Amino acid sequence: MREENKPSEAQESLIQIIEAFRRMRIALARRKTGNYLILWGFILFVGYILTEIFMRLGKYDSIVWVWIILPTIGLIGVCLITVNQTKKTKERFPEGFYIFLIWISLVFYGFIIFAVILWMGNVSLNGIQVSLLFLNLAMFGYVLMGILLGKELALIGISTSILSVLCGLFLQKFFNLAMALICLITFIGGGFYINKKWELKNESTS
Repeated sequence: MREENKPSEAQESLIQIIEAFRRMRIALARRKTGNYLILWGFILFVGYILTEIFMRLGKYDSIVWVWIILPTIGLIGVCLITVNQTKKTKERFPEGFYIFLIWISLVFYGFIIFAVILWMGNVSLNGIQVSLLFLNLAMFGYVLMGILLGKELALIGISTSILSVLCGLFLQKFFNLAMALICLITFIGGGFYINKKWELKNESTS
């Protein structure tokens, strides 16, 4: 009776084939992760360049709108990339829900920290300090994503944090231009690197 309940060799082979296809679809879904980095690298690059331009023109109200509109465009872009990848691969990120929770938590606590700073009253942040606060919260998100997906994301987060703090300390007059260059190199360059490396890795394992 026990032998009858055991799956046959054909059934076991079919299960292995189905599982192999599932893993391949997951790998395909992951291998274009760099597209998200390229998108946000472009968003940040444009944001810092426009910030520098509006600062020189004295249009400080326009800077606020830049950092409202561009992240909104970025979020729409993330949704479009995710939907496109899901349609192509018919598979979702296994870690997708956890990544979603990471970013929601970071946004939530980021605003709490900022609100507490404003509530203290006697503490005021300049533009560079506000930029460093939210940028490094985002980089902490990339470090956490790196734990789930790959060390390359963590390295991008850590290197961007270090470089941003150095710019804030020693390149305050050129902070926006320096950050635009950093985002161009770490995010866009890192995105293309991850896409290429993970694509080769997936091809070798599939």
